[in-house]
Amino acid sequence: MPILIVDDQSDIRLIISHHLAKLSFSKVLQASNAYEAATILQNTKNCAMVLCDSSLPQMNAVDLLNEMKERVDLNRIPFCVMLDGASREKLMHAVEHGVDEVLAKPFTLQDLTVKMTSCFKNFHNPKNPEKVYELAKIHLREKQYEKSVEVYTALRDASPNSVRPLLGLARVAMLNGKVDDAIALVKQAEDVNPKYVPTFVVKGELQLIKKDMQGAVESYKTAIELSPLNPIRYKSAADMLFKMQRYTEAAEILEIAHKNQVQFPELNHYLSQAYFMVKDYPKAMKFIKTAVISEPDNITYLNQLGICLKETSQYEEASKTYNQIIKLDPENKSALYNKAILLFSKGDKEESIKLLDRVVKKHPDFAQAAAKLKEYREALKPSAA
Repeated sequence: MPILIVDDQSDIRLIISHHLAKLSFSKVLQASNAYEAATILQNTKNCAMVLCDSSLPQMNAVDLLNEMKERVDLNRIPFCVMLDGASREKLMHAVEHGVDEVLAKPFTLQDLTVKMTSCFKNFHNPKNPEKVYELAKIHLREKQYEKSVEVYTALRDASPNSVRPLLGLARVAMLNGKVDDAIALVKQAEDVNPKYVPTFVVKGELQLIKKDMQGAVESYKTAIELSPLNPIRYKSAADMLFKMQRYTEAAEILEIAHKNQVQFPELNHYLSQAYFMVKDYPKAMKFIKTAVISEPDNITYLNQLGICLKETSQYEEASKTYNQIIKLDPENKSALYNKAILLFSKGDKEESIKLLDRVVKKHPDFAQAAAKLKEYREALKPSAA
């Protein structure tokens, strides 16, 4: 089973990988930040342990650990934090947030061996409540809802002042379609701890189900205010709002990330798509251009960029963009169609009709192109005397 190393310094990751190879760990995964690590953990269900630097930019080690605790799609596995200058304050902070072991930098191969062994034993201790929480999540993932409720109820009875069992029960109720019960449990969780970030994530999901869009946006904003540098908060909110086709609200949330200088790979994509869908072409164009820099041959982005340029009267640039797409994909119906519209608006009507005719012959089910071709042909007919 692989070990995941999370550190923003590539040389540190290489040193640890070298140590792990000496310990016969042949499968080593690497992430340069916690957001990337969460994505790896989401896609790698059999990871054995996480070795995570404590002072990562934006989303830190504790943030990552909290995601592993709360998200049903992530396994909570042994988690060792690596500390620079392991002061008493840093140690206490790590322990208070439930890490399984702490490894002080710099360290030797022997230090790493001892701490990894201890981390593994601490997590897999039968008395460790995290094992019980993980059991409840496993039942939930496997849709064994009654078993999941049984475990979460036992956890709630054992820790009446804990928010996590209440949120677990709320998730089960939500998946069972008992939305009102879930809302009541989230309200209890909020009363117990009004600053626990996942409470507002679950609350937002429930408000979306109830079609309380304004309430959902406010809940996501509260989660972001409590954890303003965690990119997962922005992405999860955007994902839910996109599913509901609430693009204006998604853009509002994502602009907060942009303002806070929070970066994650999908940010420009989400902003470009949100503004494009609401036809705010100047703003959409700004983010599409940034996205195109990363993916210069992405035909979807280029098509959208062409539309934005056309709608903002930048006709020459729009024409160049459509030509770029047609060079990449000579029969791309969207580019050919949009170029034909652009040509007709500029007065090159014969060439426009030729392009539309080409599109319709190649894509006979493209009703919009067929209708436009008919319209343009009618427009070119001599008017009756």
